[in-house]
Amino acid sequence: MTYVLFRLAIVCELLFFVVAREDDCITIQNDTGAVYIKRLEEAIDAAVCQLVDDITYTDYDVREGEEFDFIVIGAGSAGCVVANRLSENPDWRVLLLEAGGDPDITSEFPGFYEDAINTKFDWKFPTQPQPTNCQGMVNKSCTWAAGKVVGGSSSINAMLYLRGNPKDYDHWEILGNPDWGFKHMLHYFKKSEDLLSKEVEMNEETWLYHGKGGYLKIESYKNNIEFYKDFISRAFNELGLRSFTDINADHHEGFFLLQGTLNNSRRCSAARAFLHDFQLRPNLKLSKHSLVVKVLIDENKSAHSVQFIKRGKLITASAKKEIIMSAGTVNSAKLLMLSGVGPQEHLQDLGIKTVTDLKVGYNLQDHFVMRGFIVSFDIDVPSSDSIGDTFQFLYNSKGNLASINALTFNGFVKTVQATYPNIQMYFLYLPKNSTDGLQRTLRKVNFNDDIIKSLVDINSRKYIMFIWSGLLRPVSRGRILLRSDDPHDYPLIYPGYLSQEADVTDLLEAIQFTNNLMKTGAMRNVGAKVEEIDIPACNMFPFQTELYWRCMIPQMSCPAYHQVGSCMMGPAESKWSVVDPHLSVHDIKGLSVADASIMPTIISGNTNAPVIAIAEKASDLIKERWRGL
Repeated sequence: MTYVLFRLAIVCELLFFVVAREDDCITIQNDTGAVYIKRLEEAIDAAVCQLVDDITYTDYDVREGEEFDFIVIGAGSAGCVVANRLSENPDWRVLLLEAGGDPDITSEFPGFYEDAINTKFDWKFPTQPQPTNCQGMVNKSCTWAAGKVVGGSSSINAMLYLRGNPKDYDHWEILGNPDWGFKHMLHYFKKSEDLLSKEVEMNEETWLYHGKGGYLKIESYKNNIEFYKDFISRAFNELGLRSFTDINADHHEGFFLLQGTLNNSRRCSAARAFLHDFQLRPNLKLSKHSLVVKVLIDENKSAHSVQFIKRGKLITASAKKEIIMSAGTVNSAKLLMLSGVGPQEHLQDLGIKTVTDLKVGYNLQDHFVMRGFIVSFDIDVPSSDSIGDTFQFLYNSKGNLASINALTFNGFVKTVQATYPNIQMYFLYLPKNSTDGLQRTLRKVNFNDDIIKSLVDINSRKYIMFIWSGLLRPVSRGRILLRSDDPHDYPLIYPGYLSQEADVTDLLEAIQFTNNLMKTGAMRNVGAKVEEIDIPACNMFPFQTELYWRCMIPQMSCPAYHQVGSCMMGPAESKWSVVDPHLSVHDIKGLSVADASIMPTIISGNTNAPVIAIAEKASDLIKERWRGL
């Protein structure tokens, strides 16, 4: 049985246990102990049923030619927000189209955050081989995870709630996007948020930066990682970097305890926050398993209808007011091009009639993570108890399954040339001989057999920790192209990672910082040792030399799944802009984009929270356009 099936089996056994016990031995007992056991059974039963309810969404069958005021494409982090906010007006009918279906129970457990990757809940976009990146992957191709499920990537991600640096948004404004600076965006972050983290609330200035009463629940992770947090924070402190409890306030460099999109330790996806409890609105309709193939645009350059496939049938639905593309960085670019909005030469090569010539698919960016820094420790870590962990999660909302390992704390540092932090450091620990879990994680990322074998060999002998360095503001850019005019085909993704020397230099500096971290007393006290990975392509270079790391970076680096920028926001005179600062597609009426693809430059942190804020602002912009009409 695979690791994923084993974990699912635990939940299935619990479900069987609570529904099939009518004649079990305890039902005929009525002593005090039996009463308490029955109460425990009932509590577990209620917790499991709540999980099932939280992942179930009502499907709507759209009639051919049915008319709505707004059609939102993609029920992901952005689409759920936009559909919710537009349907607040009871006079507006809103259709939300999603290619995937409901999440599964596993998605509710933070500890299983990786399990949906490379499953039916994931688009699994392959990148095209390039000499500067993904060299350690199968076929030298990285895989981009993106949620193909109600809730989109917010239903399959690690739930970390980071907004990026205020300077990121101020830069957007400098690029010609008025009212997108941080002072404007902070309003939308606070609007969504219902802060429940006691650690963050202890700061007397908390409410300058955070909101209360919004739909998106923000909590601290309830886990047992104090030992790891303490010795790593001490190591940062030895290097002159302080520790903080809130990355989303006024400190952005140092060591941070992070919060997540969580509600009582369960995943709080955008769908759970903005869609689940609002399905009773008669004017809000969700159509699942609906693959959008094209937006129909008339000769006056006005978008009026959407074509999608559901149960093998092509259906057309029309929008009286506006169509909002919230399909994500890859699919929003793909659908625009399939609809005739994109680079004219490229579309003509595929026989697609160009409606308007825009740089769709350009400006592609992603955070790139160097996963090749492995540290072993002279410590023993007890293995976890799967059944006990499941009980603790269901009954007490805590324990290992309420955790995402040591990823709940991050370091943020800056290289010599950076004016503010441009490196994000992640930590992931593995007890000695965690073979199944390690192999599963590495195969999810698409590492090749040589790398997997080497890492498993190191872990077979020692407790290890991965210390990943993520490049937050890469200079390199990529591009998305259509493979064909068939909407079922994957697009061609050229990520462009490390195509600019400045990005390699920044990662080399991040590695040097990590080596300095290893020399601190805190790290020496736990026997920290940097391990050499046996990779044939790099074995010719002496370990820890610059040549060694220059070889390792393209071998051991991989995407952070934070792809942005393919439908860039900017004024009409901007060379690469696709949408204006009001998120309307240039030169097209009734069509806008609201998702990560509109970011002119990537933000300095995980992208889920910023996408939700973008969707909140987009909703206000759209409402203003149609107010009184």
